[in-house]
Amino acid sequence: MIKKILIVFVFFSSLVSCEKNCDCPLDINSNGEISCIKLEEPIINENSIELNWTVSNDSITSFNVVRVNGEISSSYYSSSNTIASYFDNETLSFIDEEVPYTPFISYQIQGLIPNPDNPYYSKIIYSNTIEYVRDIPLIEFKTDDIIFYQKKDQIFFINRNEGLIKAYNYNTKAETDFDFNSGVGFCTLNIGNQTDELLVPREDGWLFIYNAENFELIEQIKVSPFSVISSVLKDEIIFNCTSTSDEPMVVINRNTNEVISKLTWCGDESRRLEIIPNTNTELFSVNSDEISYYNYDSNGNLVTRKYKDPWDSEYAISTRFEIIPNSKKFICAPLGNIFDNSISYLNGLPRGDLKFSDFIINSDGSKVLASCSNNKSIEVYNLNNLSHIETITTKGYPYRIFYNNGTLIVVSKSSASDYYYSTTNELIIEEITYSFE
Repeated sequence: MIKKILIVFVFFSSLVSCEKNCDCPLDINSNGEISCIKLEEPIINENSIELNWTVSNDSITSFNVVRVNGEISSSYYSSSNTIASYFDNETLSFIDEEVPYTPFISYQIQGLIPNPDNPYYSKIIYSNTIEYVRDIPLIEFKTDDIIFYQKKDQIFFINRNEGLIKAYNYNTKAETDFDFNSGVGFCTLNIGNQTDELLVPREDGWLFIYNAENFELIEQIKVSPFSVISSVLKDEIIFNCTSTSDEPMVVINRNTNEVISKLTWCGDESRRLEIIPNTNTELFSVNSDEISYYNYDSNGNLVTRKYKDPWDSEYAISTRFEIIPNSKKFICAPLGNIFDNSISYLNGLPRGDLKFSDFIINSDGSKVLASCSNNKSIEVYNLNNLSHIETITTKGYPYRIFYNNGTLIVVSKSSASDYYYSTTNELIIEEITYSFE
């Protein structure tokens, strides 16, 4: 009886001692063996985080290092969040050199020990969690398109499928949310002399025009019985692309709301439209595998149309493209391919395995900044000879980039991704001082 009491006392003393010293979750097997992993406070370096941990005994056979963006539960397991594995019980440290640029990160160590109740399966024990918190602007909003409202230091984050927009001032951090009550297409800004307008094409076939400063409705125009994908305005003529090949392009006079002209059965549906600068009526339209060029007269009647069938092109394109100033050419994500108004492939940026997500081009069209969706960088190129000039290092993986008076506004993801997965739920904002002429 005394012996049993002594054993219970020793076990209870060990348990109390471990609880006091380990400050971590305890595992007690059927043999009374106590196991725990104590994750120490992290060592924060400029570009890395060092983790160190201790263990209560030698029965732990291997370790997994787990990192999660946000909070982690005490018994969290996901192989996708394992950033390192050690198949021994001697390695008790790890340096994370790929710390995501995000405001809240959690770490945990998970160990494997033999399971005396089932020798065919190991048992997972979990360390305490530690958190690394930083003051980084985070936009938690499902986003698949972004507009830069430079005049007001605002970024418009748009959820096209749900018809939602978030206006975010990157200086004051003020946010305004607005519901369009319809799925929307590619929205565009029309900067006017008196009122700045936001053109919102809708999936119900209407075009709504809002005051860009306060989202007050200015005008609504019925465009088509089909969804409107993109709308652009030039001199009171509105060019609209729809979702159907029955009438892929509809041109409307804003003053009268009357249809001026239509394209029919041309296969130009579901495109993003852009007017070529310094022209009144020349446009490009692009989707994920098709390109068209249009030349309209001043009254909105089609003069010339050129089309590139996707099946005769081996060059990847997307709706993320930028027209090169002082030319009739554009550069397109994700490969940096360049096309002209004859819809011919001209050349492309030297990129290795980089994939581009966005572009900024200087005013004379001689230099381009190309942000990378799979690398923490913005690459700078000479567009005259396609030579690489320099690399601008970013803290996140750039999703969209903008320029304003000597500052790059970089909207980034915290992890690398293929450009084609264009929707994201969390975005971070970084400002980089840079002179771009």
